[in-house]
Amino acid sequence: MRTPRTLTLAAVSLGVCLTIGAAPPASAQGNQDGELQGRMERGRQLAARHCSACHLEPDPDILPRQSWRTALGYMGFLLGMRNVDYLEGDPPVGRASVLARRDILVREDAIPDSPALSERDWEALRRYYVESAPEAPLPQENKPPLEWELSRFRVVESDYRVPGAVTTLVHVRPETGEAYIGDSALNTLTVLGEGGQIKLAGQRPATNIYPIDIVFTGERAYVGSIGDLDASRPTEDRLAHISTLELVDGGIEGAPASVVVGGLYRMADMAVADVNGDGRLDFVACGFGHVTGRTSWFEARADGSYEEHVLIPRAGGVKVEVADFNGDGRLDIAVLIAESREAFYILINTGDGRFERREIFETQPAYGHTYFELQDFNDDGLDDLLVVNGDNVDSDPYNTRKRYQGVRVYLNRGGLRFDEAYFYPLYGAFIARSADFDNDGDRDIAAISYFPDFSAVLRESFVYLENQGGLEFTASTSRELARGRWMTMDAGDIDGDGDVDVVLGGAYLQLGMLMHLDLFTELRETGPAVLLLENTLH
Repeated sequence: MRTPRTLTLAAVSLGVCLTIGAAPPASAQGNQDGELQGRMERGRQLAARHCSACHLEPDPDILPRQSWRTALGYMGFLLGMRNVDYLEGDPPVGRASVLARRDILVREDAIPDSPALSERDWEALRRYYVESAPEAPLPQENKPPLEWELSRFRVVESDYRVPGAVTTLVHVRPETGEAYIGDSALNTLTVLGEGGQIKLAGQRPATNIYPIDIVFTGERAYVGSIGDLDASRPTEDRLAHISTLELVDGGIEGAPASVVVGGLYRMADMAVADVNGDGRLDFVACGFGHVTGRTSWFEARADGSYEEHVLIPRAGGVKVEVADFNGDGRLDIAVLIAESREAFYILINTGDGRFERREIFETQPAYGHTYFELQDFNDDGLDDLLVVNGDNVDSDPYNTRKRYQGVRVYLNRGGLRFDEAYFYPLYGAFIARSADFDNDGDRDIAAISYFPDFSAVLRESFVYLENQGGLEFTASTSRELARGRWMTMDAGDIDGDGDVDVVLGGAYLQLGMLMHLDLFTELRETGPAVLLLENTLH
């Protein structure tokens, strides 16, 4: 804001004395400063009261000012504040994004009838965040040097080519060395063999799949389908579900299919395990949902039906793993939640199908968690956590760079306590897989970004973190991998030479690219559906 004092200083610098531009009397200036401080303090108090009701109270510096204006538009609807006239003058894409969110919330009847605060208080809360926020995103801190030569892997083209692919599943099947590729636009499963070449062209089981997960057990494969990928109102045939394929000669070609658990909404992940120890395989499903959703386990009954038991009755579940975390011989359930109150939970199995929820950590709501897996990074016999956060869709349409996005390792200290021991900053990080890629006895990490810095000359869409010991990693990538937009990946030996390869799956959606439509068009037209990173160890 330009004040009379600013004008006076400018005039003096030109050698001109302007008495009409003199600073106001000290008492008047003090009153203005006091009024500003009072307004900001009022806004801070309102934020502490209203924002913390749904999630951790965020600090203003997590987003730049422009992004805060859009994010507050989203949040205001949940407080019953429908007027978004304050977005006049913002980029059209920002206002359009807020109005689209409003339409979804209206459709889901999620906007309160009565506002939670007055227009005056709502303005004070908004001004606290916008005026306290930095003008531009804060830069990444302590990012190690990135080598733009990927000597560990050789990029291999597959003959699986789908223009504008929406690859939502990549799964390497260890016992066969095959890669299963799921496309939620084509509703197909394709099998790739050695060298990433097509072994079985796209199959469309009768269950109308939108595949995000596949688990092989004995003579069956269970397929998890997201259903409503784009968060539009789902029709009956687009509801998420878990289906089973009865394998034929160990494969899916011609495999009879049937839905075993249906009626789910936007399922993001599933686990298949005998949760209650009765000898029958149960399911745990993360129903990410949108406004509503839930994470549940489905108990297999003797008559072949499944009974739902809700574990976390809210939206946002993105990943689930089943393991015995406390050593009592019963399977517990770990869940990562990435909506509103972003948190990681371990649900302790107390027997009789009951679980006690323990919060391991919670983060601010713009974190954008996307993935985790269990790995023992320090060889102490305890499962540590590899956790990824980088989803940019929820906070704003500008693909804002966030210095806190990236890949983290949390070491298991026992007693359900985990400490963050490593962080690699990676804009838009989406998935990471850990394996001993260089065969030196420790665990390395391969990670992809779905929301890299699209304005950068060199986009960090993939990174290989080679463990030098003691969780010290060197980082490398390849310019060639920036020609794809990677949503999913898996690691395994797909060429049968005894080392661990990586398979990348591309998904070409406009999400996060509304400010870079020319680049989006280029990627959609030329980006690979699949790339194989063949390990050069053997």
